[in-house]
Amino acid sequence: MRIIDFHTHLDAEWIGRATPSEAEFLDGLDRFGVEAACVFTLSGLYEGHPRHNDALAALARRHPDRLIPFATVDPKDGMRAVDELERVLEDPLFRGVKFHPWLQAFAPSMVRETMTELLRSAARHGVPAIFHDGTPPYATTFQVAAVARWVPEATVVLGHAGLSDYVHAAGRLVREIPNLFACLCGPHASEIRSLVETAGAEKCVFGSDFGSADWTILAEFLDNLLEAGLEADILDRILYRNAATLLRLEERPLAARA
Repeated sequence: MRIIDFHTHLDAEWIGRATPSEAEFLDGLDRFGVEAACVFTLSGLYEGHPRHNDALAALARRHPDRLIPFATVDPKDGMRAVDELERVLEDPLFRGVKFHPWLQAFAPSMVRETMTELLRSAARHGVPAIFHDGTPPYATTFQVAAVARWVPEATVVLGHAGLSDYVHAAGRLVREIPNLFACLCGPHASEIRSLVETAGAEKCVFGSDFGSADWTILAEFLDNLLEAGLEADILDRILYRNAATLLRLEERPLAARA
C-alpha cells in the first residue's frame, strides 16, 4: 500500500516548543510506510516567509525522494507575497503553497485581490494551494470554497475537510466545485465514508498534520481512514493516486527535481 501524506509540518520549533526533528520525522514516515510527505512550515506562518521557505528547500534537498515542500506566504503582504511565491515556485523542489487564514490572521475576502493573484501564480506553475479550513472566523470551509470559485483554473485543497463542524458541508462543496479537493486530515472514522461518498473518492487525499505533534498523530489519522471501511481501490486513490495526480508525479517525478 503506497502512501503520500498530503499534510505535514517540519520545522525546528513552534511557539517555543520542540517539534519532531528531521530524523524523528523521517522515522515516523518509515514507521507507517509513508513514501513521501508534503511538508509545510510552522513558525513561517508567523514570520520570515522567505527564510522559512528556504529552510524547507534545504530539507528537501537532503531528502528529495521523501519531502515535498509547500511554500508559505502572507496575503496581507500584497505584491511582496506574490513576488515571493513566484520566486519560490521557480524551484522545482516546491510542489504547492500552504495558507493558514486562522493563524495568519486574514479572512480571504479581506485580501481578495492578492489572493486571486497568488492562486493564479500557483495555477501557472501547476501546483495546488492547500488552506487550513474548519475554524471560524477566518477559515471556515465555506470561505475557502469561495476562494476556489474565484480562480477556477487553480487547484484548491481543504486542508482539514471541514475539520469537525463543517465535514458535511465540505463533502457537498467538493462535489459541487470542480477545482476543490478535500484532505482527510481531521474527520473521524465515522464521518469519512459519508464524506468520501458525497465528495467523490477521486477528490480526496490523505493527510495527518504529523510534525505539529509526534508520530502518534500519524497513527491516529491513518487509523481513522482505515477504520472507515472503504474499498481497497478507494483507499489506494486516497492514500496515493489522487495525491500523485495533484502533484503531477508522473510528468514531474520527485527524483527529477534539482
